[in-house]
Amino acid sequence: MQQFLPVLLLILSGIAILFGIVGLVYSMRSFFRTLSVRRRGKRIVATVTKIDAEYVITFRGHTTLFSLFADWEDPETHTVYHFKSDTGSANLALNHPPGSSIDVLIDPRNPRRYEVQLQFEDRNYPL
Repeated sequence: MQQFLPVLLLILSGIAILFGIVGLVYSMRSFFRTLSVRRRGKRIVATVTKIDAEYVITFRGHTTLFSLFADWEDPETHTVYHFKSDTGSANLALNHPPGSSIDVLIDPRNPRRYEVQLQFEDRNYPL
């Protein structure tokens, strides 16, 4: 058993490194897609449909994370696209209530690649 321990550790280390490389490649791919949408994206106006709040317990305590959902109908194809913002701790309902308009950058070739443009106002109270 003693002779197989270094081999087992080597195999497990290799698997961990492989997962790390795959995660890095995935995050870089996502970063460059977002950068591409920011550079060449077409700005459209979508309608906010709902805002989800999720209570999350972390090592430092707890927090509430918000996600914004919006819909847009392509006037040429009449296809309805659904968008979801990144999750964040700012209360999105203050600046983007359901029914309001919001800017979304989309890739004209593939509208499923998008970025929701959230706007935050400076308030006297924390968001």
